[in-house]
Amino acid sequence: MPRILLIEDEASIARAVEKTLTMAPGFSLDWVGDPDKAVIEAIARKPDLVLLDVRLPGGDGRVILQALKENAATRSLPVILLTGLAGEGDKVLGLNLGADDYVVKPFGAMELLARIQAVLRRSGPGAATRRTAKAGGLELDASQRSALLDGEALRLQPREFEVLFLLAAHAGQVLSRDFLIENTSSYGRGVPTRSLDTHIKNLRKKLGRKGGMIVTVPKLGYRLDA
Repeated sequence: MPRILLIEDEASIARAVEKTLTMAPGFSLDWVGDPDKAVIEAIARKPDLVLLDVRLPGGDGRVILQALKENAATRSLPVILLTGLAGEGDKVLGLNLGADDYVVKPFGAMELLARIQAVLRRSGPGAATRRTAKAGGLELDASQRSALLDGEALRLQPREFEVLFLLAAHAGQVLSRDFLIENTSSYGRGVPTRSLDTHIKNLRKKLGRKGGMIVTVPKLGYRLDA
């Protein structure tokens, strides 16, 4: 039974999310209305996914997102942001901090449910079969969500891992932007290309001197040269 943790101060939104989840039997919802308790509750409840409101009393929900990603106990939790901020820059900032997807308020029940299910398919405990990919000193294990570069562990956000795994599994081949987007978590409306570029940029930095392995192929996509 997938457990969802909702961090939201508005009771009306919480009720709407709860009603949405009843459309797909098997979900369990925990609601935290106090943002100061968000990280503590995430550690205690061990959810499969976090729904996080961006606008919370006393601060920005993205500060909570950053705290979740900096804590070893919650770092790997997939997070979907609920936001009234539809601008591209706001979305890219959230993705940079480690969000897996965005749902813009007011949202439709079917859209929210579809995005939750999409992220769980790719990030949940049963999402990955035992697959590995090796290329250019990279060793990635999809079942363990582990990544090594020349024997050293890489700290990757969930979507960064997914993109790098696809590139490594198809080393030497050009992968289109559409292919990379469609085979990772949903990217949110309006910013698929920009958000993918952001993750590619972050991956190059994390690969350090081997960042150049990820090659941009103009008008086509990306290729990993081992």
